[in-house]
Amino acid sequence: MTAFITKHSTIILISLLLTLLILAWIFPSAGLKLGMAFLLSSFLIASLAVLEKHKKAYRGETITRNVFIRNGALEVSGTFLVMLLAGLLGRYAAEVATQPIGNDPVRLIAGIGVGLAVGLGVGILAKKTLRRLAKIPPQS
Repeated sequence: MTAFITKHSTIILISLLLTLLILAWIFPSAGLKLGMAFLLSSFLIASLAVLEKHKKAYRGETITRNVFIRNGALEVSGTFLVMLLAGLLGRYAAEVATQPIGNDPVRLIAGIGVGLAVGLGVGILAKKTLRRLAKIPPQS
Protein backbone atom coordinates (compact mmCIF):
# COMPACT_ATOMS: atom_id res chain seq x y z
CA MET A 1 0.00 0.00 0.00
CA THR A 2 2.71 2.51 0.93
CA ALA A 3 4.75 1.56 -2.13
CA PHE A 4 1.75 2.36 -4.33
CA ILE A 5 1.23 5.72 -2.61
CA THR A 6 4.94 6.56 -2.83
CA LYS A 7 5.15 5.58 -6.49
CA HIS A 8 2.05 7.51 -7.56
CA SER A 9 2.10 10.35 -5.01
CA THR A 10 2.37 13.10 -7.64
CA ILE A 11 -0.62 11.86 -9.60
CA ILE A 12 -2.62 11.35 -6.40
CA LEU A 13 -1.87 14.86 -5.13
CA ILE A 14 -2.64 16.56 -8.45
CA SER A 15 -5.94 14.70 -8.85
CA LEU A 16 -6.80 15.45 -5.21
CA LEU A 17 -5.99 19.14 -5.73
CA LEU A 18 -8.13 19.33 -8.87
CA THR A 19 -11.00 17.59 -7.09
CA LEU A 20 -10.74 19.95 -4.13
CA LEU A 21 -10.60 22.99 -6.44
CA ILE A 22 -13.75 21.83 -8.24
CA LEU A 23 -15.48 21.21 -4.92
CA ALA A 24 -14.38 24.64 -3.65
CA TRP A 25 -15.82 26.22 -6.79
CA ILE A 26 -19.12 24.35 -6.34
CA PHE A 27 -19.26 24.88 -2.55
CA PRO A 28 -17.46 28.19 -1.80
CA SER A 29 -18.34 28.13 1.90
CA ALA A 30 -16.32 24.91 2.37
CA GLY A 31 -13.12 26.33 0.82
CA LEU A 32 -11.15 26.56 4.07
CA LYS A 33 -12.05 23.01 5.11
CA LEU A 34 -11.12 21.67 1.67
CA GLY A 35 -7.78 23.49 1.77
CA MET A 36 -7.02 22.01 5.17
CA ALA A 37 -7.96 18.55 3.87
CA PHE A 38 -5.51 18.98 0.98
CA LEU A 39 -2.69 20.09 3.27
CA LEU A 40 -3.29 17.21 5.68
CA SER A 41 -3.38 14.64 2.88
CA SER A 42 -0.16 16.10 1.42
CA PHE A 43 1.47 15.84 4.83
CA LEU A 44 0.26 12.24 5.21
CA ILE A 45 1.68 11.21 1.84
CA ALA A 46 5.00 12.94 2.58
CA SER A 47 5.19 11.22 5.98
CA LEU A 48 4.47 7.82 4.45
CA ALA A 49 7.21 8.34 1.85
CA VAL A 50 9.72 9.32 4.55
CA LEU A 51 8.87 6.35 6.76
CA GLU A 52 9.05 3.96 3.78
CA LYS A 53 12.57 5.21 2.99
CA HIS A 54 13.73 4.60 6.54
CA LYS A 55 11.92 1.26 6.73
CA LYS A 56 13.92 -0.01 3.76
CA ALA A 57 17.17 0.92 5.50
CA TYR A 58 15.98 -0.72 8.74
CA ARG A 59 14.94 -3.95 7.03
CA GLY A 60 18.22 -3.99 5.13
CA GLU A 61 19.87 -3.93 8.57
CA THR A 62 21.92 -0.82 7.77
CA ILE A 63 20.40 1.08 10.70
CA THR A 64 19.21 0.01 14.13
CA ARG A 65 15.68 0.29 15.49
CA ASN A 66 16.59 3.33 17.60
CA VAL A 67 18.09 5.12 14.60
CA PHE A 68 15.00 4.22 12.53
CA ILE A 69 12.69 5.75 15.14
CA ARG A 70 14.88 8.83 15.60
CA ASN A 71 15.26 9.48 11.87
CA GLY A 72 11.57 8.92 11.20
CA ALA A 73 10.47 11.21 14.02
CA LEU A 74 12.98 13.90 13.00
CA GLU A 75 11.95 13.89 9.36
CA VAL A 76 8.18 13.77 9.98
CA SER A 77 8.29 16.56 12.56
CA GLY A 78 10.73 18.48 10.38
CA THR A 79 8.39 18.13 7.40
CA PHE A 80 5.52 19.49 9.48
CA LEU A 81 7.57 22.46 10.66
CA VAL A 82 8.80 23.18 7.15
CA MET A 83 5.26 23.11 5.75
CA LEU A 84 4.13 25.46 8.50
CA LEU A 85 7.08 27.83 8.04
CA ALA A 86 6.77 27.84 4.24
CA GLY A 87 3.08 28.65 4.47
CA LEU A 88 3.53 31.47 6.97
CA LEU A 89 6.53 33.03 5.23
CA GLY A 90 4.97 32.64 1.78
CA ARG A 91 1.76 34.29 2.93
CA TYR A 92 3.60 37.19 4.57
CA ALA A 93 5.92 37.72 1.59
CA ALA A 94 3.03 37.59 -0.88
CA GLU A 95 1.09 40.11 1.21
CA VAL A 96 4.04 42.51 1.33
CA ALA A 97 4.90 42.10 -2.36
CA THR A 98 1.36 42.56 -3.67
CA GLN A 99 0.32 45.45 -1.45
CA PRO A 100 1.08 48.21 -4.00
CA ILE A 101 -0.60 46.37 -6.92
CA GLY A 102 -4.08 47.68 -7.68
CA ASN A 103 -5.23 45.28 -10.42
CA ASP A 104 -6.83 42.22 -8.77
CA PRO A 105 -5.93 39.52 -11.35
CA VAL A 106 -2.32 40.72 -11.50
CA ARG A 107 -2.22 40.86 -7.72
CA LEU A 108 -3.47 37.27 -7.48
CA ILE A 109 -0.94 35.94 -9.99
CA ALA A 110 1.92 37.86 -8.33
CA GLY A 111 0.87 36.64 -4.89
CA ILE A 112 0.81 33.02 -6.02
CA GLY A 113 4.22 33.40 -7.68
CA VAL A 114 5.84 35.03 -4.66
CA GLY A 115 4.27 32.50 -2.29
CA LEU A 116 5.52 29.59 -4.40
CA ALA A 117 9.02 31.06 -4.67
CA VAL A 118 9.29 31.56 -0.91
CA GLY A 119 7.85 28.09 -0.24
CA LEU A 120 10.36 26.49 -2.62
CA GLY A 121 13.22 28.41 -1.01
CA VAL A 122 12.21 27.27 2.47
CA GLY A 123 11.84 23.70 1.18
CA ILE A 124 15.30 23.63 -0.38
CA LEU A 125 16.91 25.11 2.72
CA ALA A 126 15.08 22.63 4.96
CA LYS A 127 16.02 19.67 2.76
CA LYS A 128 19.70 20.51 3.10
CA THR A 129 19.33 20.92 6.86
CA LEU A 130 17.35 17.71 7.38
CA ARG A 131 19.88 15.71 5.34
CA ARG A 132 22.52 16.57 7.91
CA LEU A 133 20.34 15.54 10.87
CA ALA A 134 19.01 12.19 9.62
CA LYS A 135 21.62 10.31 7.62
CA ILE A 136 20.97 6.94 6.03
CA PRO A 137 24.00 4.92 4.96
CA PRO A 138 24.06 3.99 1.25
CA GLN A 139 22.73 0.52 0.46
CA SER A 140 25.05 -1.84 -1.36
